[in-house]
Amino acid sequence: MIRFFYRNPKFPVLCDVHGVLIGARTPRQFSEAIGSIKLPAGGHLPLVDAAAEGWTLVVDYMTVSPLTSKKHWTKKEVIAVFNGSKTARRAGLEYPLSSLSSKRFDRILRDIVELVQDANKSVEKDRAT
Repeated sequence: MIRFFYRNPKFPVLCDVHGVLIGARTPRQFSEAIGSIKLPAGGHLPLVDAAAEGWTLVVDYMTVSPLTSKKHWTKKEVIAVFNGSKTARRAGLEYPLSSLSSKRFDRILRDIVELVQDANKSVEKDRAT
C-alpha cells in the first residue's frame, strides 16, 4: 500500500522505474501498479503529477513525498522520459514533440499515462500467451 507524505499529488501521475514507466489515474491504480512490480531496494524513484510538480517514491517506506530536488517538470522533459523509456520502445510508441505550445501540461501527461497503461497491458497479454 502506497502512502503519501504531507499531501497527495494531483493525478494522473507518471513514475519512472529505471526506464519502465508506471502511469496511474488514481491513488489506488498507482498502488496496484507499483505493488505488481519488483522495485529496487533503497531506491528513490522520480514521479511527476498533473500539475508538473516533481515527487519521489521512497521505496523502503512505500511513500510518495514532495521532497525532491526536481520540483518542476516541463512538457519536453516528460515527453523525453516517455520517448526514451523501455515501455515506449517495447510498444513501438513515440509521443510527438509538435504543437506543444497549444497543449496544456496536464493534457500531455494524461495522454502519456494512457499510452503507458495501454503499453503495459499489451506486455502483460504477451506474457500470458
